[in-house]
Amino acid sequence: MRHPEEVMRIFHRTDEEVLQQSDLKLASFLENKNVFIERFPQFADPFAADWATVTATARSIPPDYVSVSNQSGETEALMKLMEDGRNLYQTLVLFTQLAFPGNAAILRIMGHSQYDSARTSQLKLPILLKTAYSQASLPDIKLALIMQGMRESEIDDLIILAESIINQEIVQQKAKKERTLDANRRITALNLVWSKMSLVCQCAKLLFQNDALRYNLFLLSDSVTPTPIPVPAPALMDKAQ
Repeated sequence: MRHPEEVMRIFHRTDEEVLQQSDLKLASFLENKNVFIERFPQFADPFAADWATVTATARSIPPDYVSVSNQSGETEALMKLMEDGRNLYQTLVLFTQLAFPGNAAILRIMGHSQYDSARTSQLKLPILLKTAYSQASLPDIKLALIMQGMRESEIDDLIILAESIINQEIVQQKAKKERTLDANRRITALNLVWSKMSLVCQCAKLLFQNDALRYNLFLLSDSVTPTPIPVPAPALMDKAQ
């Protein structure tokens, strides 16, 4: 299953910091909207509404740790099935040795020589279990195994576990793909948020270059805290007057 290409962030701040800054900058923009539009017509409606929408969209997409939790659950389920498959296969090997002592040929057709390479492989282990099932189900071999104490249900479980591992591996791959898709949607929305916010803040440097209070409202940095412009202190009244 091919995974989608990863969308890269155009910013370095955390997602939550970008969303928090977007809320603050959008509120300041709305308070000074007419000033912006007078000099920069592209900020006319629906710019503010679009900005608010992409911010809400980015916030509505679950953060990555939610997808990680779902993917981890599917991986744990797959690992448990594989462990059960290994244990069942070793059970088959034990009863095969009891039923056919010293018969290396029987173990070979059960796929025993492939066990080491298959035991941790999500692709190879189901094949090994299917091979073992097909041989253990042969009437003469099956009867000999049951005579030594192996349950018929355990033989049947070989094929059941093989199919379960295959199906769970598909579910796990789907969870990985969905995690990437969710991340791409979130990052795409956040990139739009950052683009709109950084454009406004860049234009604000020109608009408010002589207004320290409003200039500082639109300071935006992608790494370190920007240095605000000092706001002149109010003039003191002369007591002698």
